[in-house]
Amino acid sequence: MAMRSAFNMHHSNLQDFLSTPVWEEENGTTLNMLSALARLDLDPWREAARLADMPRSSAAAALASILERLPADHLKSSDREKLSQRLVEFLPEGGSNAGAETTGDATTGAQTGDQKAGGWPNLAVGIGLGAVMLILQMNGWLF
Repeated sequence: MAMRSAFNMHHSNLQDFLSTPVWEEENGTTLNMLSALARLDLDPWREAARLADMPRSSAAAALASILERLPADHLKSSDREKLSQRLVEFLPEGGSNAGAETTGDATTGAQTGDQKAGGWPNLAVGIGLGAVMLILQMNGWLF
């Protein structure tokens, strides 16, 4: 059984990208990709997997639009494009090895076929428990 993404250590081939420094904040701390994506209320591993599965040029364009949403008065648009091109170099070659828990559609929340299939065992257990309760009630063992 796959562990929910909130509780697993995620995929190591995305760690280099997520730990890459984006810029230094005014207070002297370094903002990395994981923190930048989390600040925008994006799932960092899901977004990194989505970007890794794109061609580099498309990933750089998508990342530039993400970076535009971060407050950074010191960056011009051309600087964001250069930054995004540098950052996508840290994405794994050939896409991510993300499992079903992190590969849903990050923008719509849609689930992949593997994620939807997880409902069938739960349905079977529910039907089984319902049948047991019906039998107990019919025999007078359940009020």
